[in-house]
Amino acid sequence: MTVAGTCFGFEVRSCIELNYLRSGGGTPLAVDVAEGEPPTPAGEPVLSWDPPEHPFRARLHRDGRRFVLWVGGSGWFAVDPDEGRIAVPSAEEPVRREERLWGIPALLSFLPRGDLPLHAAAVEVEGGALLLAGPRRFGKTTLAAGFVAGGHRLLGEDLACLRLGTDPAVVPGPAMLRLRHDVARRVAVPGSIVLSRDPERVHLALAPLGRGGCDPVPLLGVVLLGVGEGAPRLERVPPTDAISLLWPLSFRVPTDEDRARSFAGLAELSARVPVWDFRRRMTYEDLPAAVETLASIGSRARV
Repeated sequence: MTVAGTCFGFEVRSCIELNYLRSGGGTPLAVDVAEGEPPTPAGEPVLSWDPPEHPFRARLHRDGRRFVLWVGGSGWFAVDPDEGRIAVPSAEEPVRREERLWGIPALLSFLPRGDLPLHAAAVEVEGGALLLAGPRRFGKTTLAAGFVAGGHRLLGEDLACLRLGTDPAVVPGPAMLRLRHDVARRVAVPGSIVLSRDPERVHLALAPLGRGGCDPVPLLGVVLLGVGEGAPRLERVPPTDAISLLWPLSFRVPTDEDRARSFAGLAELSARVPVWDFRRRMTYEDLPAAVETLASIGSRARV
């Protein structure tokens, strides 16, 4: 195995091609191809995903501190956080396989460090990180692409790794963007490389010079995305309300212990970092104004 790069604070060691890594160092994480027959976990899954009108189908099984994740159309991923190892399926198309790798398998690997996962994009503004949070179809990726087009660094497209230490921060994830075809035609992402296209998405690897490393970036605020009319509108959310709004965007295994971990993390995040409600028209014409409004949070944080 060779050192390939970094992602989510891990120094990735792998013999397979990986396209979305950053520079720098971190905690070792081995990524290799599963050998032999796929695992056959005993018992019912601890989590399963079968959302309507969504191509993602998955089941998560737990064996002590290890996990086995089955993803429809991909195969099995085996995650051993204690050993710092993820085994990926051999037959999956390489680009799609890597994108699956930096989702739930990576999340399960960084959870034991005490980091908090959140379903959100992340961008860097004036040396700080902004989270763009919301469910699917609320424009996270399009907004993130708008920030990159405006010269800002992308820290993550869909999954954010939050470190709530002395200074809350975002640990950068994979340097990728998956854009709808209409977005890819309308929003230019400088220096990006098209790795693949499918009927739903154009899969981009960001320019190597703009990726940077995996050093944590101080967190300026969390933006909860919504839809509105007129000019973009940004309003603070009280911490007590923010917890319930962020809860559906967090990840937890259905145990009392893990629910408590997730709630405590969200409560700390809401108490220590500003949370904003952001309403805007979801049109291409309004994208620059939306980016400008959100980028102003960086200036406010330094007043």
